[in-house]
Amino acid sequence: MNKIEEKKRQERAEHLLEKCREVLRSEKIPVSEGIIGLKINDGIRSRFGSCRKVQGVKKMNPKFEIEISGRMMNADDRAIETVLLHELIHTCYGCMNHGKRWKQYAGKLNQKYGYEIEPSSRYESFGLKDPGSREEIHYRIVCMNCGMEITRKRRCPLVVNTDRYRCGKCGGKLEIR
Repeated sequence: MNKIEEKKRQERAEHLLEKCREVLRSEKIPVSEGIIGLKINDGIRSRFGSCRKVQGVKKMNPKFEIEISGRMMNADDRAIETVLLHELIHTCYGCMNHGKRWKQYAGKLNQKYGYEIEPSSRYESFGLKDPGSREEIHYRIVCMNCGMEITRKRRCPLVVNTDRYRCGKCGGKLEIR
């Protein structure tokens, strides 16, 4: 990704972050004014975003860093807003976990605006392919007698020498399709 694409992606994320902050303010949800950064992280695979308190800052006026997965930037604006709102709610007093107060704020936004802010989500709910999913099936071996199907993702002895094997269910002849 070149510098211009990175800049556009960052600008889009920051624009959506500001839009989300305005939504929270309009609903009187006490989002922190101490958000000091939004980072897009292309390396994270196991989560969509995070909210971290910056260490060494006074408890009375905490500062937060918001991070969003680079994969989320392939989703539509609504999905990105859902993740950003989730993380912004964590900046509210007493909401660093997914406790009662966090759920109350998320529920309010879900009900009024139709978001689906949850304590956890799946890639499919954002219209994205799960990066942890295994590679596609490349080989289908079918029993000529009972129709049982065996799938393989990689080349293996069964794929190479199908004629040496028989169906485990009925003993029928196998064929690659």
